[in-house]
Amino acid sequence: MQARNHTSKKQNEHDVYVVNRYFELLHRKEFEQWADLWNEHGRIIFFYPPDGFPPILEGKAAIKEAVQRIFDAFITYSYDITALYPSPESGAVCAEYKVRATLSGDAEYCGSNILVFHFQEGLITSLHMYADPRAFQVIVDAGRKA
Repeated sequence: MQARNHTSKKQNEHDVYVVNRYFELLHRKEFEQWADLWNEHGRIIFFYPPDGFPPILEGKAAIKEAVQRIFDAFITYSYDITALYPSPESGAVCAEYKVRATLSGDAEYCGSNILVFHFQEGLITSLHMYADPRAFQVIVDAGRKA
């Protein structure tokens, strides 16, 4: 666990702001601004990746490229953050959310997922994603066809 020294309420509020901004910028497909939320050495860990998808994405550039490629397959994307659980002691925020995306070819992705964000100096350093790999497979398959 990452320990955070001198955690303040203001820092915790900033972390929650970044989580909300993360979703908002993805929804608007503003990938340059979205990438600015990340540490250069950030990483995404998919605990249950679907077939054909890497379990870890490392580095801001690789993360941006992979996420933008996924979103290029989306015709629509909507989300609903159902709960946020900040943990000021560890510099983390857990987000429960529902997502719905339509993809080319009449495919649809719907999921109830969990993301655990870890921060350092106000930037996302790691993101742990928990999603149903069977549902997420629709996205991977659509990306292969694109």
